[in-house]
Amino acid sequence: MATNEPILPAEESNVTADNKARSIMMWASIIIAVVVIGVLLYIFAYKQPAVEKGNRAIGEADRIALFEGNDSTALAAYQAVAADHGFDAGNRANLESAVLLYQKGEYQQALDYVSKYDATDNVVGPLAYGLKGDCLVNLDKYADAVKAFDKAISASDNNPQLVPYFLNKKAVVLSAEGKHAEAAKAYKEIEQKYPYYAQRAGIEGRRVQAEALAGK
Repeated sequence: MATNEPILPAEESNVTADNKARSIMMWASIIIAVVVIGVLLYIFAYKQPAVEKGNRAIGEADRIALFEGNDSTALAAYQAVAADHGFDAGNRANLESAVLLYQKGEYQQALDYVSKYDATDNVVGPLAYGLKGDCLVNLDKYADAVKAFDKAISASDNNPQLVPYFLNKKAVVLSAEGKHAEAAKAYKEIEQKYPYYAQRAGIEGRRVQAEALAGK
């Protein structure tokens, strides 16, 4: 008949360590399983339905804007989506609301909405920063407007249409601030890097004027 051999002191410490390791692994597995289940519940029980609901709501707002031709009704629809929905629908609704408010001349409200917009790409993102800059210009906040146009330039990722467009806006604001040397520098950058845009926009004449004002 087999008998259990006694565990020696050295072996006992090894067994204890092994049991601790197994216990840690077990609890780690349980925690991971709980996290995975939580993520799946978030995606399938909350996020997907919320995204679909938001998409339907902004789709209706788009329909109003495109086919009914009533900016006030469209604005109200976009504002409702921005207030009631998150994710992509709510994010875009903030931008659409900002555009319509800007067109109505309600620059502070437009600024409030565009500031909530999360710029996620190198086309719409720069335009959103540019809209923010335009709002700030109309609110006579020139220094902040220059910063917004700098962000637009940076987010444009060397786009040959967008970068000179925002550089031009920045130069105009710098001139309005009396910073003619900085404005001339921005105009010169457009001429050197984006000659086609410079020719179409008459940048050379603006640069010469800014340089003359800077020399006074």
